[in-house]
Amino acid sequence: MAGSVLSNLQDATARVPFHQWLRPEVVDADQAAGRAVVSLAIRPEFLRDAGSVHGGVIAALIDIAGHAAIAARLGRGAPTIDLRVDYLRLAVGSTMLATAEALKVGRSIGFVEIRVTDDQSRLVAAGRCVFSTQDR
Repeated sequence: MAGSVLSNLQDATARVPFHQWLRPEVVDADQAAGRAVVSLAIRPEFLRDAGSVHGGVIAALIDIAGHAAIAARLGRGAPTIDLRVDYLRLAVGSTMLATAEALKVGRSIGFVEIRVTDDQSRLVAAGRCVFSTQDR
């Protein structure tokens, strides 16, 4: 990735058609740490009948943030090969923030841990993603 890691991640995220609908925003990135923070404004179409965010939206946010963290570290994208989500409380409010940190990046796989909080800094979900780091 040439240029600023943050601006490159923002540009790459904005180009994905699904992301154009979801509208996640990469707000912070650290290449050395393999860390990224992604914000997602909660819109009415993300809600279940009970007024909380649908789990699929949370899972997508976890995958996007995990990918941003591994891409920050590698300087390029990497496909997801495993995704785990633990839902800890109902997500409500106006915004969710996903903080992702690459715990191990090897020649073939990278392991990333993600924490999702609501706009009151309450932990609503935790995720783990595994990415293929092999050159394609």
